[in-house]
Amino acid sequence: RRGAEDAPRDDAPAVPGSASSSRDDGIVVRRRAIALRRRSPMTPHPAFLSPFETAVADAPASDAASAKKKKTKGALRLRIDGEWYDCTGWAKAHPGGSLFITLMDGCDATDVFYALHSYGPNGDDLAARRLAMLPRCDGPEEEEEEEEEEGGREIAAPSIVRNPNHTIETKPGNADANFATLRKKFEDEGWFARDPLKEASVLCQVLGLYALGWFLAWTHPILASLSLGLGMQQAGWLAHDYIHGRGKWCTMMRGFGSLTNGFSTEWWQHKHNMHHSFTNIDGRDGDIKLEPLYYLQDPKVTGRNDNPGLRKWQHWYGYPLYAATYALWRRHSMASAIARRDKKELTLLGIHYAWLFLCLPWQVAVSSVLIGGFLVGSLVTATHQTEEIMFEQGGEFVDIQFRSTREADVKGLEAWLWGGMDTQLVHHLFPTMPRYRHHEARPVIRKWAEEHGYDFRISSSWEILSKNFNHLKELAHI
Repeated sequence: RRGAEDAPRDDAPAVPGSASSSRDDGIVVRRRAIALRRRSPMTPHPAFLSPFETAVADAPASDAASAKKKKTKGALRLRIDGEWYDCTGWAKAHPGGSLFITLMDGCDATDVFYALHSYGPNGDDLAARRLAMLPRCDGPEEEEEEEEEEGGREIAAPSIVRNPNHTIETKPGNADANFATLRKKFEDEGWFARDPLKEASVLCQVLGLYALGWFLAWTHPILASLSLGLGMQQAGWLAHDYIHGRGKWCTMMRGFGSLTNGFSTEWWQHKHNMHHSFTNIDGRDGDIKLEPLYYLQDPKVTGRNDNPGLRKWQHWYGYPLYAATYALWRRHSMASAIARRDKKELTLLGIHYAWLFLCLPWQVAVSSVLIGGFLVGSLVTATHQTEEIMFEQGGEFVDIQFRSTREADVKGLEAWLWGGMDTQLVHHLFPTMPRYRHHEARPVIRKWAEEHGYDFRISSSWEILSKNFNHLKELAHI
């Protein structure tokens, strides 16, 4: 596609990396697989009182069975830039986890690869170099044609995985060639480059709020809690940008969320990249599987357990309960770091909690966590939860993002509070682009969408939040 031997760090998210047929490379890959299995987050399991999944979403039972069958019969294959890659040996060593590769088996992963990985123009090229080392292979259709020619026998049509509660089929999709042209435009014009002055500005804002809250903690606890709560919200947005970002600066700042908010980088990255790869796809995106606390769909449609007694109140307790978001993320983060025995991350978390509870009154510490959690929880998924929820994974990354995401039309202080979640569609299409470039990129993407038949959705923040409340209310009374 392009001559870029490009992208992420060792701990980069989603899709392939490296493996070689040579003996030396094989040893490296096996050693890396062992190391990454030790570091990988906890096995997915139901969240404890969490509005968000603790880890990546479980694959539907039918998907898991199908994946296991494919794995015993042949390779795990992904198509990127028209080439099929055998990812069987790489899957367990994949920094984003093997589940992603299993779920994408047989699909075109071009757009999601360039969205989430370092491929050169976005600051690093590690993932592209790893990808170049993977063995090529025939695609599913080519393999079937070869078998038919060699055996002269009738080949059964490829099996289609179905959710028994839905009729939409799971089929491989294609990358969007027009979107590749748009991405190339942003690359050539330097949209992925980090601006040192803007990076310093956003970092100083966050640290300033923490410093002010700490200074006021023992004399003005209410003001201190507000300042620290805002700081924790903004630190969450900034840590989010660092984890998605590529290059030396973002690599150095990856532990920022652990130090400021007590969040596990590894746990959050795995969970969040599944959300990016399978946005609003039922059974794969943990951010929309919130039962029994929140029902975003009719239980009769999902086939999951219902709790009518709790559900009928969800529009009333829904927003207040978001205050627990940070507390629950902290719990999952600590559990993940302990399970992985990640000494570096545990050290950062230990420093954070020593500061939080030894340098602040406990009332200020708890209040600031609740305030920060509410400010993030009420906004972080608001632009997805009332949009289209899908039951297929067609590999059509760009189409899925437009169908599942709405932008918020905000300015000034309101935009600052949203912290980049107002430009959610821009972010989902180009996650490694610095968030301070999103507003300038929005009209470019909006024009491109109009030219290519995509529905670019945007509403005021009041309309989005009202829509979320009304959606919960509607499902409370079904």
